[in-house]
Amino acid sequence: MRSWWLASVLIAGMACGAHAQAPRFDYMPTGRKPHAGTAPGLKATELGPRSRTFQITFSKGDDVAAGLADFAEKNHLTNAHFTAIGAFGSAIIGWADRPKKAFKYVKLNEEMEVASFIGSITRGRDGKPVVHAHCVVGLLRNGAVYAGHCMEERVSLVMQMYLTDSQPLRSR
Repeated sequence: MRSWWLASVLIAGMACGAHAQAPRFDYMPTGRKPHAGTAPGLKATELGPRSRTFQITFSKGDDVAAGLADFAEKNHLTNAHFTAIGAFGSAIIGWADRPKKAFKYVKLNEEMEVASFIGSITRGRDGKPVVHAHCVVGLLRNGAVYAGHCMEERVSLVMQMYLTDSQPLRSR
């Protein structure tokens, strides 16, 4: 009897712990408007009329970040942003671990759908292109989703991208 009681308490405790960690879903009315004045840190830069837009296609085996860095160097990109969709056969996706001052990452070596691949290309202090990309991928095997900094990736089928490079005019 005593072991049954102890087992019941442990199971109830685990259930409460699992419930406490689950996000709470709720409803809000449609048409909700944001609260004015709640972004005091917002800064804006007007982009000039001189912008260039490219449609880029990556093929099987291509390293997207390396390809973008090469493309930026050859085309003198300085202030670009991009968005893409496609498929990867492998990827390293990471996120910042601030206390350790390092990236924690996961290596994925299987077929995945790239639901979103977005980022920017700027120039580093050495004048070389710096590619900063985030991605959301879904594994084809089980639908698991991973998101974060896309640190390394290889295209498995195709990736279609639109990239725009603009010259900043002024900051506000």
